Amino acid sequence: MATPEDTPSQSDSTLSGCIRPFLTKSGLTVRCQSRVRSQCPSCAELYRGDWAAIARSGVFDGPVQNFRFYLLTLTAPSFGRVHRVPKAEGAKVSRCGCGARHSVTDANLRGVPLDEASYDYAGLVAWNRDSGLLWDRTRRRLRDYWPSVEFFVVREWQDRGALHLHTLVRIARAEAPRPALLGESARTANAFSKVDGAFVSWGEQGDCQAFRADGDGAKAIWYLSKALNYVLKDAVRASGGGARSWGHLARLSTAARMVRCSPGCVPRDCPSHTHTRYGARGHVVSASRRTKNRTGWSFTGMTRKRQRELRSEWVTAQAARAESAPAEWAVGVLEARAGRAGRELRSRVDVLP
Repeated sequence: MATPEDTPSQSDSTLSGCIRPFLTKSGLTVRCQSRVRSQCPSCAELYRGDWAAIARSGVFDGPVQNFRFYLLTLTAPSFGRVHRVPKAEGAKVSRCGCGARHSVTDANLRGVPLDEASYDYAGLVAWNRDSGLLWDRTRRRLRDYWPSVEFFVVREWQDRGALHLHTLVRIARAEAPRPALLGESARTANAFSKVDGAFVSWGEQGDCQAFRADGDGAKAIWYLSKALNYVLKDAVRASGGGARSWGHLARLSTAARMVRCSPGCVPRDCPSHTHTRYGARGHVVSASRRTKNRTGWSFTGMTRKRQRELRSEWVTAQAARAESAPAEWAVGVLEARAGRAGRELRSRVDVLP
């Protein structure tokens, strides 16, 4: 007979691996749904997998021959000069503004201002706060030029604490522009803050490259991986550097605590996450949605809500199967566990003494 441990249930199927599930007011136990790997590896991987499926759906699940695809990168402007430190051994190293040629051993200086006293910390967190508005204006501008455009957006934290965007873009081939034109049109978009009226724009550094989804699948997958690898990064970077790096982050946190997140905000009393995330708000990953007149990014209309529904339906079906055939289910569970144990043992042969 199947035991409660072997029978699929809310606790060992939909919650499997979650290290901090919580109980809702309705009495239902649900996943913590964290997207941060350091807080819950299981939920973070589920989050990444859901978005990965949505990203691929917008490239491979439709008539790709009718579209052109681009990877567009947009960055924040400068708020002061920072140390230039390579991220990998052997990388080409240019002389830093401090006069030195840094190596990877100087990681505690990566993204740290040359002159912390004059660095515009308030401007940086205000830009993070308004970056969502700036992206909205950019998106509208591109749709004015190319009506068929759809997007998949990943927001990454730079070492200095500013956001920048990696965007997969799809445009109908009949109206598709050159990559340089698309990139410049996006980079020169601007907005005015709804909080304080400040002018908001992208930085000078940006990039736009075209790629093919058909006939060049390896390159397309590489582009997708490049964007999706940022999904599991902490929203507020957990620095591995030393005192200089931590000091920079502390100043950013102080500036975020003081910035207004809305016209009527009183920062000291405001509970908004804007004050705890270096000014940033909104989702780390997003995709254009299907409407009456638009396909949205996913050709099949896939969303995270639909994915959760499909998982719930699968768990319910498996529970019904176990209830109707408990003996067969117990055998299946034992065989699966034995197979997994065998694979784990084989994978560890190289490290056995």
